[in-house]
Amino acid sequence: MPKRNGAGIELLADPTRRRIIALLAVSACRPSTIAREIGRSRPAVSRQLALLVDAGLVERRPAYFDGRAILYRIAADSHGPITAWLAGTNVGRPIRLRLDANGKLHEG
Repeated sequence: MPKRNGAGIELLADPTRRRIIALLAVSACRPSTIAREIGRSRPAVSRQLALLVDAGLVERRPAYFDGRAILYRIAADSHGPITAWLAGTNVGRPIRLRLDANGKLHEG
């Protein structure tokens, strides 16, 4: 399996964080909304969000409609690495293909 690049991308090995990323892929969310959707407590979700923010995978922004509310969304620079990790590929890695004796393509 190819290496999966991106700072902090190994955090996606956790199923809870993958569920959070899946929700944020649809739209920006409040922590309370995420907690309700994935069936976790608000403090547990906040801890996971803090890890994702520290890794640069998720951004924290004030809501446009209410400056007191905080919304989380996938960081613009991390879309490619997140997608690549979930797909099992590596963004920006040159692909080397070769033909075997039977004429089938193989990576390597």
